[in-house]
Amino acid sequence: MDLLTALRSFARVAETGSFSAVSRETGVSQPTVSRQIAELERHFRVRVLSRTTRSLSLTEDGRSLLAYARDMIELLEAAEATLGRTQAVPAGLVRIGTTTAFGLHLTAIIGLLLERWSGLSIEVVMRDSFGDMVEEGLDLAIRVGEIGDSALITRRLVDVERILVASPPYLSDRASPLHPRDLAEHRCIAYTYGATRREWEFIPAQPPTGQDGIIVPATGRFRANNSEAVHRAAMEGLGLAVLPFFQVKAEILSGMLVRLMPDWRLRDLPLHLVYPGPRKLPLRTRTVMDFLIEMAPTLAC
Repeated sequence: MDLLTALRSFARVAETGSFSAVSRETGVSQPTVSRQIAELERHFRVRVLSRTTRSLSLTEDGRSLLAYARDMIELLEAAEATLGRTQAVPAGLVRIGTTTAFGLHLTAIIGLLLERWSGLSIEVVMRDSFGDMVEEGLDLAIRVGEIGDSALITRRLVDVERILVASPPYLSDRASPLHPRDLAEHRCIAYTYGATRREWEFIPAQPPTGQDGIIVPATGRFRANNSEAVHRAAMEGLGLAVLPFFQVKAEILSGMLVRLMPDWRLRDLPLHLVYPGPRKLPLRTRTVMDFLIEMAPTLAC
């Protein structure tokens, strides 16, 4: 048995969840891919995949083997790149974890990357909370705010501007707020993800030296732990919302949302690219990371 080839096939089956997809990628028959996995199971004397007629999942032993397989493949790719024995062409699947709002934003530009490198595949995993990147099988993650996990390697991409918005129907029978104290007269839609405070801090657009921000509670009858839900609620006229500018740019240009309190601003949030470390990244992951760094100026606007 060619153990390394079998491990490559196993890793791709685990990543794609499909024998046929790996067959198409590698140019070998589906029975051959299946036989390689069976040989691995005989070699290690464990069952690595649980198969039904409708699904394919890793066993506990399979998850353990996948971690070793990825390490071996990454080491080989690093050696091949260093020694120049293969042409440095990125290929394979890269899984990127991101918030829902930013994931939708990211899909608008990811086609540029796929056009550059025909061998790359991208899976965007979107949700507003993340656990352990290794357990979730994420190669990279894009996170907003400060990163508290010291086990992650962090690269700051750009600062994200946040703005206060509301829909014209909501404002039709109310005076638009001009100062943070005016927000007491309005319904505010709170974003309640994780430890996010249900408060908004405003500072003057041109603050005098040393002036502190003004903190106001985001009080209202609707709140959500997903920024897309907050976005939709603002569109439906449920109240004022604080959202990233990139998320509402199109609606502001079309007049479906109105930017409020131009003489005040909210503090920007840092956008980070993170990955588990310390380890040498495979070429496919480094390629995606370089692309995201290159595109960072456009990601926040």
